[in-house]
Amino acid sequence: MNIVFIDNLLMIPPTGGAHTFLVELCDSLVRLGHRVSVVTQPGPEQSLTRALTDSGTEVLTTVWRAWHLPDERGRALAAWVNSERPDVYVISVSPDAGWVALPLLDSSIATVSIAHNDVSAFYTPLQHYGPFVDCAVGVSKILRDKIIGVCSIPADRARYIPYGVTSLSPSQIEGLAQHSSAPDQTLRIGYAGRLVQAQKRIMEFVPLAEQLVKYKLDFELHFIGEGSERSDLEAAFKRAGLEQHVRMWGWLSPDQMRQQLLQLDVFVLLSDYEGLPVALLEAMGHGLVPIVTQIDSGNTQLVGNTENGFVVPVGDIQGCATALQTLAKDRNMLLQLKRAAWESVQEYSVQRSTDDYVDCFAELVRASKRREHRKNLPEPFPIMPSCHSKYPHWLRKTKARLLSFRPAFVWK
Repeated sequence: MNIVFIDNLLMIPPTGGAHTFLVELCDSLVRLGHRVSVVTQPGPEQSLTRALTDSGTEVLTTVWRAWHLPDERGRALAAWVNSERPDVYVISVSPDAGWVALPLLDSSIATVSIAHNDVSAFYTPLQHYGPFVDCAVGVSKILRDKIIGVCSIPADRARYIPYGVTSLSPSQIEGLAQHSSAPDQTLRIGYAGRLVQAQKRIMEFVPLAEQLVKYKLDFELHFIGEGSERSDLEAAFKRAGLEQHVRMWGWLSPDQMRQQLLQLDVFVLLSDYEGLPVALLEAMGHGLVPIVTQIDSGNTQLVGNTENGFVVPVGDIQGCATALQTLAKDRNMLLQLKRAAWESVQEYSVQRSTDDYVDCFAELVRASKRREHRKNLPEPFPIMPSCHSKYPHWLRKTKARLLSFRPAFVWK
């Protein structure tokens, strides 16, 4: 099959699980003999596009220009896709062009959207362009249910396809678990992801560390990732006199991250919303005990309280600290939960995720002649409201041109 993915933000940091997932999926699809292309826009993050290119995936960054307005981006993208005639067109991450192009695509091209997170950025475009999406994928069971309930997509056009990760082997997890058995050993706590307060609530790690000090725990906090709040987080730890407990690793390559996970005991995720966190899957696959928040997401799909980790209410720093204290003092429980966490994610393999997508794509291609949901739609189909503007076209074009001449992507 010839498959095209749209991910506008692949090169715009800080990247997250939705982007690293795409790299893994494309690599697996190419290995199976499929032709794969990814359309994105330029930015300073080069590592993911290099990984895609190395895998044999074609990466395109000039399908539209920086000064193009959303409707112009959509037309340019649709023209390129129609000239390529792929079997499948997949919107992974796109605030505008990927969706705006949908009504302009040749009707023979199967279309798919992926909801990576429990936010309107994935639901609102699907609500508007739903008739043009042959299959809407949710990466967690809850996201699939919301695709049906919130976006009014019929159940037969919605699927649940979780991410896949590479886990340790049974012998590796057994050997690794034994290293955490000593009761006097430092409890090594990890977080991997974007260092931002919005969604990830990253600043709450400071009062959490303060509480652990009050408990007189011997602990280390390891942060893997980058983001706009990194300097604020480091400054807050320093003001609290906690910097000796903190290790900042920045962004790591997939291999480097897996090596770092081997050194940790616990994975803490304090988010107020998620989809199915790739970092959480990877951590559990490497035998880390998860402590996550009780939210509508893959968190509670993966983690059962005291069964293979801990689940605490959003903002419950005391509850999180108590769970960490329990693990630090009860090393038998730590070992049991490490094994249970690892066992819980064995079904979430890269191979299984890839197979599910291949099956989905093949089924859509076979059904390309039977698309009742695309009939009797207005022509031209209206552009989604977020791409409208009250300002005249000439003024919007002038602004877009001016903005294209300044550095658009800057680390904060």
